[in-house]
Amino acid sequence: MAELKSLNELGGLNLVDAALIAAGQASEAAAELIRLARDGTYGDGNSPFCDEEVVGKLAEALKLTIQLQGDPNKCRFLDEEERELVGQLSAALTRFLEGWVG
Repeated sequence: MAELKSLNELGGLNLVDAALIAAGQASEAAAELIRLARDGTYGDGNSPFCDEEVVGKLAEALKLTIQLQGDPNKCRFLDEEERELVGQLSAALTRFLEGWVG
């Protein structure tokens, strides 16, 4: 899985493209979850997923979505506690993704 970079690191990527990337990652993960619900596990049954990295794709999509929102301190619909929680989630996703792709 390619390492997800912040919007600043992506350079020429505009918000529409970034949103499409996040939606694509989430859609691929959702499709694999639907396949699992429909078809069940593969092989020996120890792992429900085959080639798809569902958790990683969802984590990437969520991290990019948070980045698309911009600075949580500037989001008027978030209260102080929610801003802190979004920051913690973003930091945890960053650590997870660095370990996932590392």
